[in-house]
Amino acid sequence: MTTLTPKLEELCQQSRWQFSDLNAVFINCTLKRSPERSHTQGLADISMEIMRRQGVTVDVVRAIDHDIATGVWPDMTEHGWDRDDWPAIFEKVKAAHILVLCTPIWLGEKSSVCTQIVERLYGNSHLLNEQGQYAYYGRVGGCLVTGNEDGVKHCAMNVL
Repeated sequence: MTTLTPKLEELCQQSRWQFSDLNAVFINCTLKRSPERSHTQGLADISMEIMRRQGVTVDVVRAIDHDIATGVWPDMTEHGWDRDDWPAIFEKVKAAHILVLCTPIWLGEKSSVCTQIVERLYGNSHLLNEQGQYAYYGRVGGCLVTGNEDGVKHCAMNVL
């Protein structure tokens, strides 16, 4: 369990809303493989804990720990790749009401891993749900950006 600051604890206690029917998936686009410490994960942990305290079911994917093929098709094994973990990750995205992309700033930009995830999300954007609406209809997206450089607004704009 992540420790929250006293102010965040207080705010979590004040909520009069109930969100137990929602679920969120956080995709951490750090460049560091597990179990290496990720500052991006540290920030995501705080956000996930706040959501959990409000009843949201939360899942996290550390993208760098998976073999995600490069490309813009839903399953790149159908386009020459030997392996592609994206279809399984996308099932988590489809099941979520909330998607949060988490990225560090590298050279003033979102990480290359985040770019790959955005490309793969785009590759699924043509899919329709059971009602014939685009797969992302009625979903919420957000991003968390970490880094010691200026450029958070640029990165957030680029991700969103």
